[in-house]
Formats: sequence, structure tokens, C-alpha cells
Amino acid sequence: MKRGIELLKSKKESDLIDIQLLEKKHNLNIPLLYKIFIDNFSTNENGISHEVFFHPEFNDERYISYYTFINKPEINFSGFNSVKNSILFSKDIEGKDDIDYLTIGHCSVGGVLLGLKNENRDKIFYYDPDGYPETHIEIANNIFEFIKNIEEVLQPEEYLDGVKYSQLYKNWGEDFWRVRE
Repeated sequence: MKRGIELLKSKKESDLIDIQLLEKKHNLNIPLLYKIFIDNFSTNENGISHEVFFHPEFNDERYISYYTFINKPEINFSGFNSVKNSILFSKDIEGKDDIDYLTIGHCSVGGVLLGLKNENRDKIFYYDPDGYPETHIEIANNIFEFIKNIEEVLQPEEYLDGVKYSQLYKNWGEDFWRVRE
């Protein structure tokens, strides 16, 4: 299974954004390492590669795998938020314009935050909504350390709705799995 940087998709030139303009517009100072990350990798809803198969009975795509944070396997990482959405989510959650964290990703429960100020700057936190009063748990020193510890994990076969892994195959050039009857 894939792990770390190999899970990410490179940013297309058409997806480049003017980070300085966003910082100025929203009065933010985004840490340099995160700027490098968002300049090079896609952070939209398709920014992390997902293995899927086409289910013949239900006529739709289903996930074969999910992503976990190795150091805290209970964190199931779902993907990144675009920079614009990260800013909007953070302002809404914190209820102020001068935000302390950027909501850069989402999980099955909670989210992934980037510290923007003081001793939290550049650090990555897991937001645990059930962890009151300790809702912000530091999990990495920066975005690259966080990514290094993301790992793809296969779903147990019982979650594949009657499909066995031995039935899955790909045709040349396709990016999804098919089910052999």
C-alpha cells in the first residue's frame, strides 16, 4: 500500500493560486513549509489518491482503502481542504477573522489543523471534538512530517459488499478496479 508523499497528486499549473494575495486579503501569515506544500501538491477534494472499484451490482464506485495516521491509528484521514476552504472553515469555526489555526484537512471524526501563531506555528494538530477539554492534539512538527506518517490501509473484505479482493482487476490505463464475475 502507499504511504506518505506517494499518496499525493502534483498540482497542475491551472490549479496554482496566488498565496500572497490570499494572505493579504485574509490578513494571514501562512508558514513557509505549508506554502511550499500547497505550491506543489493538490489540496482539493481529489488531492489524495483513492483506490476505488466499480461495484457491478450497485453500479457505483466504492473505496477499497482508507488512510490512517501511523502514530495515532485511530485518526482516519479523509483528505485535504483547498486553501480557500481552509480559511473559510477556520474563520467560521473560530468565530473570528484573526484565526489561530488553519483547518487543512478532514477526518472521519474531527479534522487536521495547521498552527499559525507563536509556538504552534507550522505544527499540525488533530482536532478531536470528543476530547474536551483537550481538543487540539499535536501530532506533527510540520506538514511534511504529517504526510510522511499517512498510510493507506485496505478495507476488510466484509466492507466490500460481497466482493472479494481476488475478483478485482484493472485494465491497462484505467485508474479504478473492476470486478471479475
